[in-house]
Amino acid sequence: MIDDLRPEPDETIEDRARQYIDPESREPLFQQVRRFLEQSLLEGRFKPNRPLPSSRHLAGVLGVSRNTVSAAYQELTALGLIESRPRSGLYPAAERLATAQAPNAVDGPARQRPRSVPTGQVDWAQRLPRPLGADLQHAAAHPDWTRFPFPFLPGQPELSTFPSRAWLRALNDALAGPHLAPSLRDSVDGDDELLVKAICREILPPRGMSVSPNEVIITNGAQQALSLLADLLVQEGDTVSVENPGYVDAWHIFRNAGAHLHPLPVDGGGARVTRADAARSEFLYLTPSHHHPTSVTTTYARRAAILRAAQSEDALVIEDDFDSEVRFKGRPTPSLKSLDRTGRVIYVGTFSKFVAPGLRLGFVVADAALIAALRERRRYLTKHPSGHLQRALGLFIETGEYHRALRQHRRHLSRKWETLMEELERELPFELPPVPAGGLSVWIEGPEGFDGTRVAELARERGVLVDAGERFYLEAAERRHIRVGFNAIPLQAIPRGVQLLGEAIREQMAE
Repeated sequence: MIDDLRPEPDETIEDRARQYIDPESREPLFQQVRRFLEQSLLEGRFKPNRPLPSSRHLAGVLGVSRNTVSAAYQELTALGLIESRPRSGLYPAAERLATAQAPNAVDGPARQRPRSVPTGQVDWAQRLPRPLGADLQHAAAHPDWTRFPFPFLPGQPELSTFPSRAWLRALNDALAGPHLAPSLRDSVDGDDELLVKAICREILPPRGMSVSPNEVIITNGAQQALSLLADLLVQEGDTVSVENPGYVDAWHIFRNAGAHLHPLPVDGGGARVTRADAARSEFLYLTPSHHHPTSVTTTYARRAAILRAAQSEDALVIEDDFDSEVRFKGRPTPSLKSLDRTGRVIYVGTFSKFVAPGLRLGFVVADAALIAALRERRRYLTKHPSGHLQRALGLFIETGEYHRALRQHRRHLSRKWETLMEELERELPFELPPVPAGGLSVWIEGPEGFDGTRVAELARERGVLVDAGERFYLEAAERRHIRVGFNAIPLQAIPRGVQLLGEAIREQMAE
């Protein structure tokens, strides 16, 4: 009866069984036997209308216990692949197997499956798509930054200066009285009304914008805002012009949406955008308030030229204003969107650089039609950001705690910037060019022979974290830069940290 299990011409039953059954495997033996039999049934290796081998007979051939085969048969019966006929035995379930073997058994295109059932772990490398941005650099990540005594990083908070008490009050108030329901409800695709109104009334006017609530959507940080925009607007083959050097995470988001990236040069006046750049692009992605990573502010003349080029070529502009709120000298620079009269500038803001990046709260300001479409797209991805955090942030702004803490933060940043500049001038073995009085980092270009990537490695060995400049370039990476942030590092640690950074630079240049 075991002869009914017909092998290929030069293949024995034992050979076939060895492909599926491994006594050393951690997988239960009866499941291995069940998979062997299942594949044999699906491939039509059992003769129709003939009983299957008895459990005793099959156990002897496969070298397993009779109970193992019986357990496998029970699972196949439960799956409907075999059926029991009274006083006759077990048979292939012809109708069920015919359906399983049919190439178009269900509506829709047939899914191509491998011929044989795999015996080991799923090969996810074959199933997962390759990221379209695999050729791009990745932004430096320092998840262990708190272990380093001198973290010269712009994107992490100085923990000791966070307004913990005021924030805790806002969190507690958000769970009391009339605020409890907005904090805990399922808002479907809606945002917290208090927070949206606070943004319209308190956050946007200093940046030159006067908008209505239906022109604002809350996001899980600026990253989700860019992802939603790319998902909704960018089509395969579109071109997005990006600053070079620029924001690496945005490049990955646009590339994975199917876009080509076109580099825009940056100098002391910000990104240089010509009409030809706008003509070849569906989108321009810019950081005009404080360019990422050099911190230069785009001049008014450049901003006007960008808007003229975008309008003449019908390109859209995505303005990422990631840190204008924490400008430590002067008032926040009016946004590019505040100059826009055609509705083509999409403004992305975030609370990450002041409140905290871990809270993941940001927003988009755009035409009401686009906001409605983003809201619909977000609903089926994440619904909405945390209602509790939204209401707490709305209360934090409404009570004045936000601006009170922001003023203190600006004064503290100003002292840190001044200290950093004094120490860099003292410790660097070369002259430092003029540095923009804004942003949260200093972009340093070294002389001939300066290798920023090597400097970052040597500095890390001394407990000093800085970013190598080559990570921020889209094409032919430049290695003559480092970025020295001053948001995370305590004021009193700056002098010693710069001293050690200077040692690393001198060691690299002497190599």
